[in-house]
Amino acid sequence: MITKSYEILKSSEKLSKCNIFLLYGENEGLKNDIVKSIKITVSKKKKFDIQSIYEDEVLKSDENFYNSIFSGSLFSNNKIITIKNCSDKFVKYLENIADGIPENIILILLSDLLDKKSKLRNFFEKDKKIICVPCYLDNERDLNIIALSELKKNNILISQESLNLIVEKSNNDRNNLRNEIEKIISFSASKKKIDTRDVRAIINFSGEYKSDIFINE
Repeated sequence: MITKSYEILKSSEKLSKCNIFLLYGENEGLKNDIVKSIKITVSKKKKFDIQSIYEDEVLKSDENFYNSIFSGSLFSNNKIITIKNCSDKFVKYLENIADGIPENIILILLSDLLDKKSKLRNFFEKDKKIICVPCYLDNERDLNIIALSELKKNNILISQESLNLIVEKSNNDRNNLRNEIEKIISFSASKKKIDTRDVRAIINFSGEYKSDIFINE
């Protein structure tokens, strides 16, 4: 079942009713936010062990993978398992576990962009019991909402012009955006109202934000 990213972030009911998710696309920041939201939602009721593996590890030893799902540990039977770099090769495992996965196991698959012919994507889109979330790049409106929310939490006032500079510098990536906001939050410790000149200096804005991203990295 396909679900919009904003719906999954707002609906704890959807998160609590499903235990297999596919997050695909180029927006790593959005995928991180959704994974965090899933973990927070399911952990409200009971404690979960967190595991993170790559698809290659599953391909090398599918026995270990099946054991991690169907065999509980001595200390906890509840697990959130994140599997990175998933591809169409993972479909055969889903076919074996999708209908019989224990309720105390949460499986989160992370993948890059998947085209419409992808077997993995089609598997999720056709099954109403599991959730598929496309994670495409953020638009300007998305980034404005995130920036305003973060600044408001920290009681920081900036102009719309300054906000536009921060959004532009982020290069459509919410991780970059949060990095720039962190710089402003640090600066605001001694100055709550920050003008545009301050913002330009803080985020090292030159107008060539696509290359400036390497400086931040």
